[in-house]
Amino acid sequence: MAKEKTKTKSPFKDIADFDKEIKEFLNKNKSKVAEHSKRISDYFEMCCFNYIVRFYQNTGFEISVQNLIDGKYRYKCSAQGVISNFSYFKVKKTIRKIDYIYDIHHNLAVQSYHNKKIYTTPDIIIVNENKVEEDDEHYSGKKRFCFIPNSEIQTFCEVKQFNPFPELLFNFIGTVNELKNELIENFRLNPNEYTNTFHLAPSLMISGKSNEHAERIRASLQERYNINILYDLFEVGLSTFSAEKVKELKKMKTRKKKLYIVSKGKAVDIPF
Repeated sequence: MAKEKTKTKSPFKDIADFDKEIKEFLNKNKSKVAEHSKRISDYFEMCCFNYIVRFYQNTGFEISVQNLIDGKYRYKCSAQGVISNFSYFKVKKTIRKIDYIYDIHHNLAVQSYHNKKIYTTPDIIIVNENKVEEDDEHYSGKKRFCFIPNSEIQTFCEVKQFNPFPELLFNFIGTVNELKNELIENFRLNPNEYTNTFHLAPSLMISGKSNEHAERIRASLQERYNINILYDLFEVGLSTFSAEKVKELKKMKTRKKKLYIVSKGKAVDIPF
């Protein structure tokens, strides 16, 4: 007798569930949803954006909504458009009287690490406060182009409305290389020289469930690089970014600061 095939759960979820989750989140922040697409992929992307805001909320940051349009929150669901026409979040943490402030943007171009004249647009980016720049020469004509200089990006997330497959997972490493090359070249070879930051490590956020091969790829890539690959966010998104679970997610790494002292006539670097 042939073995009955296990039915793979679709990565697509009912729009009503996303709509309810988005509205509940934004209502807590005294704003309303405006002009969002009815496409499921957009709803999933908006939910993942909200998960990232929750990450900061659940790790001790104050959050505030910025640039409401007619009193409503306007998501930026494509790479097109001037950033001033869309809303975003600001997050702030104060430590020893020093304010650490960052902006969370949706579908905003980031300058390549390798070439200042080329860009890619992650679905979600966390950047230093008020660092959006404009370029009037990127497009032909008078169309404005908004972007973040590479030096100002803290971390980023890509959102994919699929069940995970090898090419999707490997392609994410290409984006990490383009935006955070240090994690490819230096961190991989010298992980002991790095320490955690406030920020979530670059993350690939996927709606669908994995198979055994996808799990092996995830384990291999997360062992080699400072990244998160998150599966099945339709089912476990809220719990993954809950106050109890965010500690299990990898944080973005940065090179340890070093203190230079003179010992027996030699300069010695002491990491701290």
